[in-house]
Amino acid sequence: MNRSKSNNTIGKYTLIALSILTSILICYYVITRAFPMLIPTEEVYGSYYFHRVFWVFPHIVLGIVATVIGPFQFIPAIRNNYLKTHRQLGRVYIISTVLAGISGMYMAATSDVNLPYAVGLFMLGVVWSTSSIMALISIKNKKVDLHKDWMIRSYVITFAFVTFRFVEDILRALEIGTNEEIMVLMSWACWAIPLFIAEIFLQGRKIKNK
Repeated sequence: MNRSKSNNTIGKYTLIALSILTSILICYYVITRAFPMLIPTEEVYGSYYFHRVFWVFPHIVLGIVATVIGPFQFIPAIRNNYLKTHRQLGRVYIISTVLAGISGMYMAATSDVNLPYAVGLFMLGVVWSTSSIMALISIKNKKVDLHKDWMIRSYVITFAFVTFRFVEDILRALEIGTNEEIMVLMSWACWAIPLFIAEIFLQGRKIKNK
């Protein structure tokens, strides 16, 4: 009994620590990278992005919405006590991620940078949109546990943009790799590695509960 209580306490504090860390990283990304891009001028976007501003700007706005809304979908108090709010936020989240994923695929497909970088970002868009669609299909078919799993995968990929910029800044500060090497690395590592770790957690939890 005490052991079970101890495990619950450890799990609770781990979740709190993870939530605080996630919040800090979200604030870092939104303030330093996302918010400045809400001013769609050539000076801010640069020549590379400005000619595609009608794709980039919605992609950024939708990404911010999904990044901010996502964590609230995993708070039991909201999910259990404010189900209507949970569902409304969920609809906004899914619409945001699907559309942002599609716009991301378009930008990657029309990019004139090196192929590995473009393919990495294109696949990020594919997996992002698909995960959210699978979450929607699951809940429509009343598969609640499956819905939760797909929502976790979806948000892991949503958070990839935060991971991308945070690790990129660290690598640049430490002068590790060239600009091209960093961009190619992070176009894959920012979502594939976190998704792999999340999958181990999800499947490990199922094995433990059997």
